[in-house]
Amino acid sequence: MGVIIRQSIKNTVILYVGIIFGFISTILLFPRILTPAQYGLTRLLFSLSMVCIQFAHLGTKNIIIRFFPYFRDSRESRGRFFSAILLISFFGFLLFTAIYLLFKGRFLVYYSDNSPLFTQYYLFLIPMVFGILFFEVINNYIRALHDAVTGSFVHEVLLRALIIVMLVVYYYQLIPFVTFMIGFVGCYVLQPIFLLVSLYWRGDLTLSTPILQKRSKFLQGMGVYGGYSLLGGLTTLLVSNIDIIMLGAMMNLSNTAVYAIAFYVGSVIAVPQRSILKIATPVLAGLLKEKKYDEISSLYKRTSLNQIIAGSLLYIGIWANLHNLMDLLPAAYQGAQHIILVIGFAKLFDMATGINGGIILNSKYFRFNLYVNIFLVILAISANYILIPIYGILGAAIATTLSIVVYNTIKLVFVWVKFSMQPFEWNTPVVIAIAAACLILSFQIPYLVNLFVDVIVRSLSITIVFIGTILLFGLSEDVKSLVREIRRRTKLFLSP
Repeated sequence: MGVIIRQSIKNTVILYVGIIFGFISTILLFPRILTPAQYGLTRLLFSLSMVCIQFAHLGTKNIIIRFFPYFRDSRESRGRFFSAILLISFFGFLLFTAIYLLFKGRFLVYYSDNSPLFTQYYLFLIPMVFGILFFEVINNYIRALHDAVTGSFVHEVLLRALIIVMLVVYYYQLIPFVTFMIGFVGCYVLQPIFLLVSLYWRGDLTLSTPILQKRSKFLQGMGVYGGYSLLGGLTTLLVSNIDIIMLGAMMNLSNTAVYAIAFYVGSVIAVPQRSILKIATPVLAGLLKEKKYDEISSLYKRTSLNQIIAGSLLYIGIWANLHNLMDLLPAAYQGAQHIILVIGFAKLFDMATGINGGIILNSKYFRFNLYVNIFLVILAISANYILIPIYGILGAAIATTLSIVVYNTIKLVFVWVKFSMQPFEWNTPVVIAIAAACLILSFQIPYLVNLFVDVIVRSLSITIVFIGTILLFGLSEDVKSLVREIRRRTKLFLSP
């Protein structure tokens, strides 16, 4: 758990720096520099890319995490494994490109009426898929080496900084919109290049003839696992992005932009989850290989509790400052408050259920992940199809939340039945009650002077009361350790 905590702290720092950059780009720059339709185009391209890469990597993304422990001991075997992964992924990319170009006419007809701007830039999807695909594959290999920091820095900080530069250049009319889009997609293509350079500098970029010297039964097992994880992951990403994809087809890119802003703010709650899972998942794979179920159960509970604490603090902080957030956005983006709260609840529920997905996916029951995901896709598409015409972008948020809650409940019950594990302890409802009390108290604070003073005072008050109460009642040993570490480092920094 020490490795997880240390890298989670580093990841959290990086992710919060990324949040600052994301806030600058998503809240301050994108809505003011691009039209809603133009911003909606960038979000639609990203959502479509996330779905397409799940098909294009042909299961290699998850194979890396699951099977890397079998190749870790030898530099040569690591090189063969990595080379095979890259070749399979490149073949998958070529296959995606051929299918996309072959059926582009049938695909574009869904967007021609409500989102005509996308039909002008549909080819930009191909290089964007390439960049995100190989970033995900190479980053998972780096994560398997127990480095969850490098990929986070590239994706959360460097990528967003480059996009901010592109927005500023476009704002001063130094380039036309088409050049901005080329640069925007190019930022994603640069990500895997940065990771390869990082691997080379640290001496971990080993490439060898991809002949895996293992029994055919072992290779067959990798292939079966890759196939199931490909389909299972595809359905998961469909659920995560189907709302924006269907909004672009059923409404328009302007509505997609408003929803994307609200979705981004709601997703800030999941930042601690991302930092924890990036390192916890490879550790979990090793524990499952060695059948250390007591340690898995402990990891399950601690990650759930820590995610509930961090997620609850962020959720009530965002809720308490919604009025300030709305004051920052242009008039075209008003009315997103309810979407933020609904999406935020979905993210918080997902965090509370811990690493149940990782336990299933890295165990012998990985096939179950596909079956439940197929059901989830049907539910998500049906819910969006019914609710979007009735409630618009709020309907998409409700449909996404419903899907996430049902999905995680099924996985929670499955892990409980098959592994006799569940993530909750006596302190879980106590943390939730403390968060609710802090939120109610924040509503009693009157508006203070101006927006920025109000945000600082309101947020600090919530944080001090919430964390102080957690520490007072000793609800989390990891929070105690984190506070001690912060105090120690602060003393070292301030000491002469």
